[in-house]
Amino acid sequence: MAAERLESCYLKLEEGIEMHYMEKGTGDPMIFIPGLTFCGDIFEAQINYFSKNYRVFAIDPRSQGLSTKTLHGNDYLTHGKDLAKLIEALGLDQVVLVGWSTGNLDAWAYVQQFGIDKVKAVVTVDMSPLPMSANPDDWTEASIEDLRYVFSQILTSAEGTRAFFSDYTKEVMLQESPEPEKLEYILDLSARTPYYVCSALFANALFSDFTETAKNISETIPSLMFISEHWAQVAEPFMNSRFPGTQTMVMGGHLMFYEHPEEWNRVLEAFLKMDSVC
Repeated sequence: MAAERLESCYLKLEEGIEMHYMEKGTGDPMIFIPGLTFCGDIFEAQINYFSKNYRVFAIDPRSQGLSTKTLHGNDYLTHGKDLAKLIEALGLDQVVLVGWSTGNLDAWAYVQQFGIDKVKAVVTVDMSPLPMSANPDDWTEASIEDLRYVFSQILTSAEGTRAFFSDYTKEVMLQESPEPEKLEYILDLSARTPYYVCSALFANALFSDFTETAKNISETIPSLMFISEHWAQVAEPFMNSRFPGTQTMVMGGHLMFYEHPEEWNRVLEAFLKMDSVC
């Protein structure tokens, strides 16, 4: 049953493991999927805006946010299976999947395993389907050396992980220097996920390759990739050459939908209103 007001809900994924999600609104379904360590709360502005015309869901992927913390299944193929269980349990069809950062991998992992029969469109935000590569022309997260250092030297404790996300928020996620209260809010959302889960998901993300799935989406259903300004010179040509059917939009920093919600929401709304999507 659709929710007229914001509701906090849980779905049993398997014995002892539940996924937390929020639901609001009526209409065609949209599922917002957060990135590494984050939870659905980060999409507050999108939930409030799009729930006027859509049935909006914002999930906490397995082991993130208020979902059950577990030592198994912390990988993106399992996240895709969990997403399928949500879609099946709620009887959803013609879903718009909206992933941010590693949330893109959840969306691609779902499509890779379950196809596009129940998917109307895929919107991805600022992460390549090929997060790590030795080819300098590819859009990746960083150099292999930098990624190795973060995984082996930084994401090994709660303190190191929080420090990493603090620096990443100030230098990459947001373009404007955040007020202390805003920074603490973002870090507290991230800290709901244990550092050892973050480490496992970080490694799994880096060794993922969803280029074939992204190509299939690009060729078969409406799709849009938001790209942050700091690496647009690499990311946009990569997307346009490898996945020409996917629209691209360059805007803001990695957390653009949080920092510039009105502009971001307008762009997404215009995409959804195109004849090809509707």
